[in-house]
Amino acid sequence: MGRLENKELRLKQIVHLVNQRQKIATTELAELLQVSEMTIRRDLDLLQKSGSIQRIHGYAAVPENAGRVEVSSEPDAYDFCLASTQYIREKEKIAKYAASLIEPDDWVFMDNGTTTARLAAFFPTHFKFTALCSNVALLTGILKYPNIHLVMPGGYYDRTDQTFSSQQADDFIRTLRANKVFLSASGVHKTLGITCINAHSSFNKRAFIESSAERILLVDSSKFGIVKANHFAELNEIDMIITDSGLDSSWKRYLEQIGIDVRIVS
Repeated sequence: MGRLENKELRLKQIVHLVNQRQKIATTELAELLQVSEMTIRRDLDLLQKSGSIQRIHGYAAVPENAGRVEVSSEPDAYDFCLASTQYIREKEKIAKYAASLIEPDDWVFMDNGTTTARLAAFFPTHFKFTALCSNVALLTGILKYPNIHLVMPGGYYDRTDQTFSSQQADDFIRTLRANKVFLSASGVHKTLGITCINAHSSFNKRAFIESSAERILLVDSSKFGIVKANHFAELNEIDMIITDSGLDSSWKRYLEQIGIDVRIVS
C-alpha cells in the first residue's frame, strides 16, 4: 500500500473514531493508528479544514451543529484495518476471556474477525495446543508462540479482510476436527441468524462450524440486532457467546432461553 493510500485510510479511520466517540484525544489517536502525534496533528488540520472534525485543546471532536460525518465508502464494504479501530477495549476483553478457555492439547479453529485477531495477545504459553487460522494478523501473532502448533489451510489472499481463503481450504478444514472454534460476526439477529459481510468468509466460517465440537462466538454488543448480507449460522448452532457488558438484558435472557451459555466480560 502506497503512502497516499495509507494517508487516505488513516483519515477515514480518524473520522470514524471521532464519530463513534464524539470526542477523542490526539494522543489516543496516535496510539490507536500507530503514528506520531505530529502526523495526527497534520491529519486533523486537513480534516478540520474540510469540516469533517473540529479540534478542541488536544482533542478531535464532531463539528458543532453537525451530524455524523463519514468519509465516503461503500455501505457494506469490509475494511479490516478500520474495523480493528472500533470497540477496541471491548474486543480485547472478549479475546482475553476466550483465550483463557483454551486447554492443553486442544485443537482450536479461529476465523478472520477483528475480535479473534486479538486472541494472539492472550494465548497461554505454559502448554501446547494446535491452532488453525487464515488471517494474517492472527498468523503473525501465533508465530511468536513456540508452544503453538500452527496449521494454515491456504488459499487466495483478500486484502479487505487480510485473509486467505478458497474452496480447497474449506474442504481441507472439513477433514479436520477441533475442540473449539472461535468465531466472529458482523450481525446477530434473533430470526435471521448470524451474518457477515464477505461471502468467502461465510463459507470459511461454515466449514469451521461443521468441524468443531464447541462453537464459541466472540462479538461485542454493537453487533446484536444487526443483519448483514451473508448468513453462516443459526443461533441454535452456537454453544457459547462471549460479549461485553453493553448487551441488553432482554438479549441475554433470550440467548439463555434458547440454550446458549452467555459470558459477559467487563
